[in-house]
Amino acid sequence: MWHNGHIVKLINYQFPDYLIKIIQRFLSNRKFQVKINQVLSSVGNIQAGTPQGSSLSPTLYNIFNSDFPRNDKVLNCLFADDSAILTQGSNTRFIIKTLQSQLECIEYWCTKWRVAINTDKTKAILFRKGHSRKVLKTLSFMEEDLPWENQVKYLGLLFLIPNSLSGNMLNITLTNFGIKSI
Repeated sequence: MWHNGHIVKLINYQFPDYLIKIIQRFLSNRKFQVKINQVLSSVGNIQAGTPQGSSLSPTLYNIFNSDFPRNDKVLNCLFADDSAILTQGSNTRFIIKTLQSQLECIEYWCTKWRVAINTDKTKAILFRKGHSRKVLKTLSFMEEDLPWENQVKYLGLLFLIPNSLSGNMLNITLTNFGIKSI
C-alpha cells in the first residue's frame, strides 16, 4: 500500500481531517534495517505497506482496496498480497475475453496506485469439460504473456486440471469446492 496514495483515497472518501492526520502519522516516518550474518544494513524508509500485526492494518488494507476493479462477470478473490480472479462461461472465447478485460482494468488500477505485481507468480489456468487440444489465446498482464498452466496454487490450495497429475499429487479442481463470494 502506497502511503501517499492511501492518504489521497482517504481524502477522496471524505474522511474527517483529524482522522486522515492520525493515519498519516501512523504510516509515516517508519524505518527498517536488515541484519544478515551479524551485519546490519543502513536504515531505510518504508514508503508502502502497513505494520504487520497492527489492529489498524486490516482496516487500512480494506480501505485501500475498496476501489479494486469489479466486474459482474468476474469474482475477485483478495487476501493480503494474494489475488485471484475467476470467471465461468460455456464459451472459451467469452472466458478469455472477460479475463483479459479484467486484467487490463487491474493493470490500470495497479499502475495508478503503485501496487507492485510479481508477474513471475501470475498464472492462468482454464478448467473445461473434455480434453480439447485447441490452442488457447494467451492472456497478457503488465506487458507480459501469461502462460496457460496445468496447475496453480492459491492460498495453499493446489488447483490441477484433471488428468494432469504426476506422482501422488492430490487432484483438486474448482468443481470440488463451493467457491462463492460473501
